[in-house]
Amino acid sequence: MWLLLLACAEEPTERVESDAGGADQFGGASAVRVESPTNGETVPTSFVVRYRAGRSVASLALAADGATVAAVDELEENEGEFVVTLAEGKVDLLLSGYDAEGSLLSEDGLTVRVSDGEEWVSITSPADGANVANPVTFTVASGSEISSVELLADGWPIGTVDTTGDGEGQLTYSFSGTGYAREITAQSADGTASDTLSITVEPEETPTVSNFNELVLTYLATYPTDGSNGYYWPSGSDWAGTTRDIWYQDVLVAEGDPQGRCYCVGLTWEVYMRAWEEVDRTTGGDGSINGLSVDDLYTFRVDWFVREVDGAGPSVAMENYGVGEEITDPSKLLPGDFLQFWRHSGSGHNVVFIDWVKAGGEIVGVEYWSTQSSTDGVGYNSESFGSSGSSIDPNLIYAGRGWMPPEWEAWR
Repeated sequence: MWLLLLACAEEPTERVESDAGGADQFGGASAVRVESPTNGETVPTSFVVRYRAGRSVASLALAADGATVAAVDELEENEGEFVVTLAEGKVDLLLSGYDAEGSLLSEDGLTVRVSDGEEWVSITSPADGANVANPVTFTVASGSEISSVELLADGWPIGTVDTTGDGEGQLTYSFSGTGYAREITAQSADGTASDTLSITVEPEETPTVSNFNELVLTYLATYPTDGSNGYYWPSGSDWAGTTRDIWYQDVLVAEGDPQGRCYCVGLTWEVYMRAWEEVDRTTGGDGSINGLSVDDLYTFRVDWFVREVDGAGPSVAMENYGVGEEITDPSKLLPGDFLQFWRHSGSGHNVVFIDWVKAGGEIVGVEYWSTQSSTDGVGYNSESFGSSGSSIDPNLIYAGRGWMPPEWEAWR
């Protein structure tokens, strides 16, 4: 009764200093995913698109800028590849999966730059049309013939990125004006190559400071970190990923694993539910989360478990039902907030925020609590930000904060 895509994919096995990636796991019977190329990557005019599909997907179609360029009418294997030939330029790819009746099940989209030359520039993050928090971290890639890329906002220079070495670099910039669209251009020093996109920088926010965070942290401390609650994510399963049974209004809404195992979105949702149960019991509540019926709770869980690749998860679920809010300013995060983040590789993770990892006063990564194989299940871990591979994309971090009942808002 819910959709689980890629929110819980395996994190790097090393600590924050490492850029080495772990296995990107895949879950969801109806999910489809483009394994390669990655979003923002530059590819030659003839290239391979590798895909993976869940067991409920019967056929696939790949579109480039809205036109179908490859398809599989009867899918026999859950992974494979298309060989695609496209004209040079920036292209939006969309992989769509259908059931046996031809109904759309899920989609995965990305943008690539098609070029056979070595003189090109691409802004790989943030995405075109994105709403982003201030300050904004731009990730830029370029061809081997270009070593320096200038960034401009609405025609005004905001900095230069050195792309020597691996052809990638980053620039973080704080905008004085927010709340409206800005045109961002990246161009080579000689002006022969460029890329342009539009972003909207979110205005400063003042999130509610809620006692709910303290309850979340209290329950975190009750989970052993000795491997008793192991990491387990069976592909295509309908199991909710919780260590124990979860009841709501006398209905068993999630069955716990007999061995106490869990996966990330299931575990964070379990913690939210346990914290709410404590609030409801101690405050004499009516036994509901802001009036949610059992069916509403299932929808709440669908939102929490992340509906699409690069999606927000918990923050959307809590805002949709008036029990929390999204926080876009990283400086306003507090221990006990819920995070969904995505890596440049396309994999993601759902966690409880503990602290930022800093070097020289700058935020370089995040410390969190969740479940992952590198900690043998439930435990504390850290990951770093970066510009490629298994590092976290700093523009794809979504934070949500739960509220106490007096702070709840009407949602109907």
